[in-house]
Amino acid sequence: MGTVKRLISWLLVGAVVLAIGLPINDYVHRQILPFGINMPPLDGKEMVDPRTPLTVQATGFNAQLAKVELRDETGKLIAEANGENSVTLPSPLAFATRHTIKATVVRPWFRQSQTREIAFTTVKIPKLEGPSLRIVAPDASVTLQFDQPVGEIKTSSDLHLAVEPDASRNTVKLTASDYDQDHTYPVQIDWETVSGVPLPPLHLDLTTAPPLTAETNLKGQANLGVALPLIINFSEPLAEQANKGQNIQIKADGGKEVAGRWERQGKKSLRFTPQPSWPASSTIEVRIDPLALKSVRGGTLEKPIIDRFTTGSDRHIFVYLDTQRLAAVENGEVVRTFKVSTGKNKTPTVTGNFYIYDRYRHKTMRSDSNIRPGQHGFYEVENVPYTQFFHKDYAFHGAFWHNNFGRTASHGCVNMATKDLNRRWPHAPEDAGWLFHWAALGVPVTVYAKSPEEVPKEQAGSDRAVPDKVSDEKKSERDTELRDSREPLVHLDPSLQKASAVAPQQSSNQ
Repeated sequence: MGTVKRLISWLLVGAVVLAIGLPINDYVHRQILPFGINMPPLDGKEMVDPRTPLTVQATGFNAQLAKVELRDETGKLIAEANGENSVTLPSPLAFATRHTIKATVVRPWFRQSQTREIAFTTVKIPKLEGPSLRIVAPDASVTLQFDQPVGEIKTSSDLHLAVEPDASRNTVKLTASDYDQDHTYPVQIDWETVSGVPLPPLHLDLTTAPPLTAETNLKGQANLGVALPLIINFSEPLAEQANKGQNIQIKADGGKEVAGRWERQGKKSLRFTPQPSWPASSTIEVRIDPLALKSVRGGTLEKPIIDRFTTGSDRHIFVYLDTQRLAAVENGEVVRTFKVSTGKNKTPTVTGNFYIYDRYRHKTMRSDSNIRPGQHGFYEVENVPYTQFFHKDYAFHGAFWHNNFGRTASHGCVNMATKDLNRRWPHAPEDAGWLFHWAALGVPVTVYAKSPEEVPKEQAGSDRAVPDKVSDEKKSERDTELRDSREPLVHLDPSLQKASAVAPQQSSNQ
């Protein structure tokens, strides 16, 4: 009986112990011996800093990381580890990439295992629109446009740049100062996101505009007539505000400014027409300040331009078609008159106010290029002496093929007597030669249909009509057809000399 009681007592004790032990075991597992994985708190996040430390840690007594994998959005394995309690994955990670961390932890004693996975995306690098090679604008700026806002920007370069982001921070203006022209500057952009994440350096090449150069058509010329316009030819088209020429100084003797009108002549030239004319027997100085003009690309002159030329006496040529006479007037006095032969009825000489704009000691003249040899109206005469063009294809020149001066005889030019190459009339007066040596580029020419009643003294004074402009378009057409057998004596513009060298003949109103 006592034995049975003792057995029952042990059974009761065992039951009590078992009843108490199960909660204790669970408590030990859950509270005293925790088990799991600590992952970076990044799951589902965007715009993660690629430099963020990525540490995965097993939690709980005797817990170990059986496997840790870091993969990118393509599934490529970036890093892995196992058999450790804590793993720090390599960084920084790639920008603008979705990453996945998968980890498994085990605790062999209790045959426990757990797997966790998180995903996150690293910050995107703002995209710069356009090429890395940029041209510095005329206002010395370069504008950078990004597809999303950017944070702080700093520059590293030999080129000093001021950084000006707009309110949205999608657009950043870089303004240069103290730079050389026609130079390319490497620039490193150190920048960050709006959240302060440093971004990989951005590299640009900024190219500045080439310097502007200029040449004047009258530089170094002497004894010019008083009506020849000044033309300034530039290496590049001028910016709009520079097209008016206000910052170009033109002065005569004693520093007196010369009045006149500025106008554009094509994209790369400015033309100054003196009004009413250049002062006679004077030295004219043209001065262009380096900062006065700017090209459309922002280039400026590297140094001042100071050109000078001189005018001769106040000369003027008058032609009277009704009497077939020419008068040479100097300083208000008629110095010579000549019989001439101007255009016939079907090819009349033009009337109006002009000036001598091109001169040749000899010139080969021919009919229009559309008229071929053998066709009616074709002619070609070589070595026409003392040729002086005053409007389009109209010119003064010697005529050794006729001796009918005082009557109309030409295709529109003003024919004059000459000894040059004159075998039929060797004793003819040298009228054309005299006019050639007396006149010069820029000497005004007035052609009247009818003679005034008096000698044109007053017409040669300061109030005479001075031509405003030769048709540049027609002159250009004529230049491309030049056919000259010898080098020209002098030209209005250097481009004419080049044209005559490649085209030795010219159609003319002979």
